[in-house]
Amino acid sequence: MSDKSGVLLYYKDSKRKIVPCLDVVKNDLARKRLDFLRISCKNIPEFFLNQWDHVKLYSPKADPENASAILLEPEQGAFDIDNTLNELSGKEWTKFTCSWFIFNALPSDLKQEKLLNLSTEDHPATFSPTMVSDFISFFTKSGARVIDPFAGIGSTLEACKRTNRIGYAIELNKKYYDIIKQRFPEFDNNIYNHDSTKLDSLDLPLFDFSISSPPYWDILNRSTDGFKKQRTTKGLDVNYSELDADLGNIDNYDVFLDKVCAVYQKLYNFMKQGAYVVIIVKNVKKNGVMYPLAWDIAKKLSQLYVLKDEKIWIQDKVGLSPYGYPKAWAANILHHYCLVLRKE
Repeated sequence: MSDKSGVLLYYKDSKRKIVPCLDVVKNDLARKRLDFLRISCKNIPEFFLNQWDHVKLYSPKADPENASAILLEPEQGAFDIDNTLNELSGKEWTKFTCSWFIFNALPSDLKQEKLLNLSTEDHPATFSPTMVSDFISFFTKSGARVIDPFAGIGSTLEACKRTNRIGYAIELNKKYYDIIKQRFPEFDNNIYNHDSTKLDSLDLPLFDFSISSPPYWDILNRSTDGFKKQRTTKGLDVNYSELDADLGNIDNYDVFLDKVCAVYQKLYNFMKQGAYVVIIVKNVKKNGVMYPLAWDIAKKLSQLYVLKDEKIWIQDKVGLSPYGYPKAWAANILHHYCLVLRKE
């Protein structure tokens, strides 16, 4: 390997900034350590191997013989070769572990969807492949298998495509299934027009990760007149489907809760040991009563999975309405719970 500056070792100075080590002897040891890691370590991401001539060794205390991290650019942080979960640097890892994040729909995502298929706008409750990509990048490595049992128009598969993962999708609505098939020919054999409550009847492989957003109970069937009027005028769907098997058409809360949890209970047997499952959902209100849907799902599934944590997704661009004014408290719910469960 070669480096014009001769500096192959970086460390953390007194101001906690990653800087080059100028000690000639230590840099020579760093060269030997890098050569050893390249040959012996099976955990180095492909993008490091493809740029190996530019890879540096990182040790906080400038100890090259015991260093276990590499980097390309100091600003991006260092990747620890003992990281078996993902391909992120410690800096990127730390940023993702914040328990909340603000994310609104990106015009670039919406534009891409429409360019690929104008019918993508039909789906009344999509989420962003950019946002999903962040989760996939944290919980998997390149080449991992990822499944979404409530696939919609395929946002999770788009995220898999962007992050070099293998996407699988289950979608009940034939119209949305056809959209997914058209959008992702590379995943053609992994896309199922099927009822997720019966996913155990499919011949599925073991998965490294699952991320999905199930129906928020029957909320779309109770949407405000403004939402329905606007979409009806454009000829767009106002709910997921009219199918009896659609969980979004279940009126009884307890029945809905049992059925949606049954999907993830069956999915458990298709997840690898140690694999994570992320469920994006929120608490809902109906007839003035608050139903803790996210918390109930977490409690019920924690009897099987280990409930590891949550990330709170906030949409701060949603317009507010004077709910309850002027007599009673009623919140504008602008946050979702990203429940993080694990098969242990």
